[in-house]
Amino acid sequence: MAFSLHRPYQNHPPRTHKLISEVTDPQTSQPSEALRAWFLGPHAENGDLLERLVTEALRDHIFWRRNYHPEDGITIRETERRKPGYEDAVSTLTQELMGLLAELKRGVPFFSARYKAHMLSEQTIAAQVGYFATMLYNPNNVSIEASPVTSRIELEVAEQLARMIGYNPETSWGHLTSGGTVANFEALWIARNVFYFPLAAAGAIRDLQVDLPVTLPSGDVARLDSLSLQELLNIRTSDALDLWHALWNSAPRHAVARALDDHSLSTVGYQDYGRRLALDYGDPLPASVVLVAATAHYSWEKITRALGIGSNQIVHIPVDSNFRLDTTALWQQIESLTRRRVPIMACITVCGTTEESAVDQLDDIIAVRDRAESELGVTFHIHSDACYGGYAASVTWNADGTRRTAAEIRADVGGEWPTDNWVRAMLALPRADSVTIDPHKLGYIPYPAGAFLLKERRARELVAVTPPYLEPTAGLDSAQDLFLGRFIFEGSKPGAAAAAVWLSHKVLPLDVRGYGYLIQRTVAGAYQLHEALRVAQLEPFRIILLPQPDINIVCYLLHHASLTTLSEVNALNEAIYAHMSMGRPGATPEYIISRTRFQSPMYDVAIGPTLRELDVCSEEQWRAAGMEGLVVLRSTIMDPHLATPGPTADHISGFTSALRRACEAAYAEVSDPIQSGNR
Repeated sequence: MAFSLHRPYQNHPPRTHKLISEVTDPQTSQPSEALRAWFLGPHAENGDLLERLVTEALRDHIFWRRNYHPEDGITIRETERRKPGYEDAVSTLTQELMGLLAELKRGVPFFSARYKAHMLSEQTIAAQVGYFATMLYNPNNVSIEASPVTSRIELEVAEQLARMIGYNPETSWGHLTSGGTVANFEALWIARNVFYFPLAAAGAIRDLQVDLPVTLPSGDVARLDSLSLQELLNIRTSDALDLWHALWNSAPRHAVARALDDHSLSTVGYQDYGRRLALDYGDPLPASVVLVAATAHYSWEKITRALGIGSNQIVHIPVDSNFRLDTTALWQQIESLTRRRVPIMACITVCGTTEESAVDQLDDIIAVRDRAESELGVTFHIHSDACYGGYAASVTWNADGTRRTAAEIRADVGGEWPTDNWVRAMLALPRADSVTIDPHKLGYIPYPAGAFLLKERRARELVAVTPPYLEPTAGLDSAQDLFLGRFIFEGSKPGAAAAAVWLSHKVLPLDVRGYGYLIQRTVAGAYQLHEALRVAQLEPFRIILLPQPDINIVCYLLHHASLTTLSEVNALNEAIYAHMSMGRPGATPEYIISRTRFQSPMYDVAIGPTLRELDVCSEEQWRAAGMEGLVVLRSTIMDPHLATPGPTADHISGFTSALRRACEAAYAEVSDPIQSGNR
């Protein structure tokens, strides 16, 4: 397999283009027909295909080993394979494997149309075969030295994902991680270092005795040493990175490196940094904050703690009744923080919330930042946590590289999804400073496979570390790019994950022919389920539906007229969940769902319509309930066949029937304690 070479390393390291030679053109058959070949199938209908491909991969690996320096001779001889100790070892291996296989069958049937719980499904055959084949070679993608093939594959995968969200592959950069938490960590890690860099640069130029200009959010240019502390913490990312390059060109590199180390948060640490700011500026600002959509993933609390920012510095922005970040509330919070001189490090938006698959209106959020820059002189890093919803951007692409309109997509899906606003939000992704995507969610890739994408590839230099034993080979084209370990948080990382994503992208293009079609079908299924629940005859139970989803997660809860308190409603829905989950020992539910809990203050604005329809408590009473919150049932639809049932099973009507039976069983369990309490 041939590889093309990078261009020579310049001031801006070049992007990789078609690092792996084209094996075949992307499939051009009807995606509705190709879909049948993309997965093993709920009853292993494509078992012969998977077996043939895995066998081919295994045989090819064995062939490679047998032909690698055959002159070295045989290490494990046939006579040794017949000795008692060898046979005992094989017997032990076989027996223990049989035990493991038996245990694995107690796992969760993610492959089944009956599984509608979390963001899990079966993986594409391409991903499984790619992972299996590459696992045999066990490359470690920390450096090209340990992964000469899969490091290049990983960079090509990152470029594919960057193109999918609309980033310019010439100036962006990305890589794979173990998951969304690490990818999000890297996003805030880089955002923090860019945020504080102008401060470090201001200290460095004093030591170096040089003058440097910097561009302010207003567009004005000022001398760096003339700026106040507040102004230094409000420099746009691109302008901070221009300053970075200007500083390195202002003096000998060893002198710049020493000066930056003396003034950088990364080397000094938070404890001493605050003291230094107080000495240098006399009037230190309050601690910087991170604005986070109220529906953001819980990993952000862990990340702010790990980075030393502190979870107390998270400011939650309310969401609206559709669970999207409220941009009016965002502007009000920015105004309030600016009046109090509180710096804003970053704003975390969500593209596909964990609970509801809601997509924040990113175009409006970016417009809010534009307004803050022009009216208040305030700016901040915008990150889109698209760990779940990132792959939905593939829906917006035609095969020829043009964008699809909302009307075109609606005509293809055959319904009212997506809205014009949804498409505008997706088209705004390239304006986010960083984006995270999880191929092991809507990419249908085996774990672990998260992805981090950076709009300005130059920003990776602000977190770079170079261990001498992994230093790139001198003179090697693109050595810096291929030495992933220099710029990433993790060390060892599987090349098999990169191969899995790469091969899946080859089979399912990131447009309407592949992933776009696949995700459209899951949304169509989710909308059909939402409608089926709306009209379902479940009396004496009443279903309360949350709004139609932005992608493919349907949320709802059940009520009974005899239930008069929030606690009673929660008890009913917890009992329904218990009957439709695998949480009980030996449980074999007909259909599998998940549940979440809407709590204050995260859902203070969004909860209103649901509580009014429920009519058992006021919003004040719900807020007073604290951690009890409101239990909400949740069905994630990753099965692309749900909207087009086969001749033998209609899993939408089957699900509603199973939900009724679960309601009856759950009510029988909770009604006796309620009635006893009323006597």
